[in-house]
Amino acid sequence: MTFPALIKYNYPMNTGQRMKFFALIFLFSAICLASCAALRPTAPQAKTEEKPPEEPKKTLTPKEQGEKAFNLFTEILAFTETGDREAALPKIEATYLKITAEYPDTPLAQESYWRLISIYVNDYTPPQYEKAELLYYEFLRKYPGSGMKTPVEDTLSQSYHKNAKWENLLAIHAQAVDEYNEKGRISSPEPLFMSAEAKLHKGNIEDAEKYYKAVINLFPNSFRATISKKRLEGITDKKAKQP
Repeated sequence: MTFPALIKYNYPMNTGQRMKFFALIFLFSAICLASCAALRPTAPQAKTEEKPPEEPKKTLTPKEQGEKAFNLFTEILAFTETGDREAALPKIEATYLKITAEYPDTPLAQESYWRLISIYVNDYTPPQYEKAELLYYEFLRKYPGSGMKTPVEDTLSQSYHKNAKWENLLAIHAQAVDEYNEKGRISSPEPLFMSAEAKLHKGNIEDAEKYYKAVINLFPNSFRATISKKRLEGITDKKAKQP
């Protein structure tokens, strides 16, 4: 007999029967609600789109790097032919930086470091030494045996001398001068001459004389030897005038 029939005929029930009756009613209702919830349609989940795998970046051969670097180099030449170098500087700078970053194994990358440093110390007023020196140390780290080391250091050295940056001047030539002091030989007069200039302006006359004389002895026919002789004459005259 169903529950509606029990309700319709209202059979007499004692207290225990009533409690069982209402418990069955509650259980039946709960089962019905659960069944309805299970049958309710659920919203379809959105499918996540799978990204196609990235293709590995092609590694350029040294020849391909060289060709691409050369093409960028010719673009720089086109920028300089406009006649307005100041306006072209941002493009020139960006292109040199691109060569050093993307084609580091090419000779043009090493030259680009030098040209960038030249821009920072010669084309800007005041010189942008922070940028130039950052590139200089990066250059030394990447190309320790590069033949471009001398022109890079000479460019910085001449700018330091021009702008009276004596401590910087001594620092950039310290390794070469230390090697000279230790072994008695050096391949260029520039480190000794520039160190002598810095010592002279800082008031260290004894060391200045030492390095000027070394330039004259080791490189007698050089332009730096000629200037060194004049510097020594000036030091001698100054000493003679002192009481």
